[in-house]
Amino acid sequence: MLESNTTTNPIARDELSVLVLGEDTRSFLSVIRSFGRAGYKVHVVCYNRKSPALRSKYISASFYYNYQSFDSGDWLSSVLALVSRYQYNLIFPCDERAIYPLWHAKAALPSHTQLAIANQEALVALFDKWKTKQIALKCDVPVAAGELIQIQTDSYDQLVQQFGSPFVLKPLQSFEMTSLEKRNQVVIVKSEADYLAFSEVNKDSGEYLIEAYFEGQGEGVSVFSWDGQVKMAFAYRRLAEPDSGGGSSYRQSNPLDPEQLTGVEAICREAKLSGLAMFEFRRNTQTGEWILVEVNARVWGGLPLAEYADIDFPQMYANHLLGLADNTDYSHSPRVVSARALTADLYEIKREFEKIANAEGRLSASGHMAVRLANIGRVLSTKESIDSLRLDDAKPFFAEVGAFTGNVFMSLLKQQTFLIKLQRMRTKKRFTAALQSNPHRRFVFICYGNIIRSPFAERYVHDHMDEKGVHVALDSFGFHHKEGRSSPDIAITAAQQLNCDLAQHQSKCLTQYDLQETDIVIYFDEKNRAMLEASYRVNHAFCAADFLGNSYPELDEISDPYESDVETIRRCYDKVKVALDNLMSLHRRALQ
Repeated sequence: MLESNTTTNPIARDELSVLVLGEDTRSFLSVIRSFGRAGYKVHVVCYNRKSPALRSKYISASFYYNYQSFDSGDWLSSVLALVSRYQYNLIFPCDERAIYPLWHAKAALPSHTQLAIANQEALVALFDKWKTKQIALKCDVPVAAGELIQIQTDSYDQLVQQFGSPFVLKPLQSFEMTSLEKRNQVVIVKSEADYLAFSEVNKDSGEYLIEAYFEGQGEGVSVFSWDGQVKMAFAYRRLAEPDSGGGSSYRQSNPLDPEQLTGVEAICREAKLSGLAMFEFRRNTQTGEWILVEVNARVWGGLPLAEYADIDFPQMYANHLLGLADNTDYSHSPRVVSARALTADLYEIKREFEKIANAEGRLSASGHMAVRLANIGRVLSTKESIDSLRLDDAKPFFAEVGAFTGNVFMSLLKQQTFLIKLQRMRTKKRFTAALQSNPHRRFVFICYGNIIRSPFAERYVHDHMDEKGVHVALDSFGFHHKEGRSSPDIAITAAQQLNCDLAQHQSKCLTQYDLQETDIVIYFDEKNRAMLEASYRVNHAFCAADFLGNSYPELDEISDPYESDVETIRRCYDKVKVALDNLMSLHRRALQ
């Protein structure tokens, strides 16, 4: 749109290296492809070991540091060690989980390493929703009516009277520096029950932004700005978006609205923005009125749409940071194209089906679903794409399809006893082989909170092995970050009925350092499995339900009985007991 940076760096692009941090098949993968195509050597730090983005041919090396298996200090020291070892020219974080810690640690980076993070003024102003709102008002950009509140001090009726129903509750920041493992969610409050549930979960939190709900369609303006001057802007609208808010699964590029662009330029000047940002709007399709919803001063989920429209935002930013010759045509008008996040859109189609079925019946819902599914075929045209699919880098797409079909298979497994039987036979074979290759392995039991299922399993196996004079190393952990929690009284009571004492148990959160290469890890449900595979390096992991043998033939997992009663937990423990008895029997045979 405006002038470019023409300073030439003597370093050729194929001699440059970049570290990209993220996990998704949208912004993260688009950034990887941008730098890979430009000839950079691309290393990544990925939060999710199962991310389809890791299959990109442009990645030279992958590292797996996340906030589940590493604490924030270990995460940052590990990343800084990578930077020290490889001396990257550029570090490109894709979300706040990397932006916040790296910004605070920027003084520790090598002098030649550039950090693709917006300037201090922009970070302070645009990562805080209340401060963003104040800047928007100062720049005469329309926003929803809103104010800061302490949730515990205002009743639902008072808020409805002031802001109407529904209304929106927003955390001031999407992530907190002290809890980067957890994203703070925006909530559309449609009832008093919604409000009370939100209040209970966030009772220890501070201020929240409340806003009147604005009915409309989502739109966005994405920009590259330097010293507060917008050099490139790209507009799109959402073709599909969840009712509860959040990212769009299907988007189309749009001509820029002059009034929106004027507002965006004013906010960029006010924040002196040097970097990338996405301005999210909502437009009432009946009146044409629009408001600014929020600003993300980083790459955004819809980045693949801009990429497909031949707008390379990461390269624009890198050229300015590294002083490279910039050949971007800033007067370029992007193509009118559409793009969808495949997995997210398939789940959105499912959600739409269920919503329409409840309101209008399954026949109407089926017709809507058929049209939506047929529209995916538009990818065969030159004006529509799938975020993960590029002909020069197709493996991430096939990995995404494989992951989705795997999830479909797991849902079918819950309904087909013969598939469960086959899975149990396969597990028995793998488990026996692992013990035969090394009979002195430690057993580690994992559930979400480490207060009900996994501590019972550890204690039950310990007591029964001890009775037989067999020494086996045992431990148990959970994924919940709060440690030192006791088992609930009802779990202690249920365990006592099976002669297990959980009275002294204190929960522990599993880190990568707690796991040994030879450990046999026993988990209990599908969520446990997904967490293990995404966040930890585990060589031998088995589901407890796969040791049920001929018992409970319909069970593919032993579900969490948290917040139930003594009888429910006792029934859960009965299942765990059967699985562990069979596990110990296999263990004895392997030692013979």
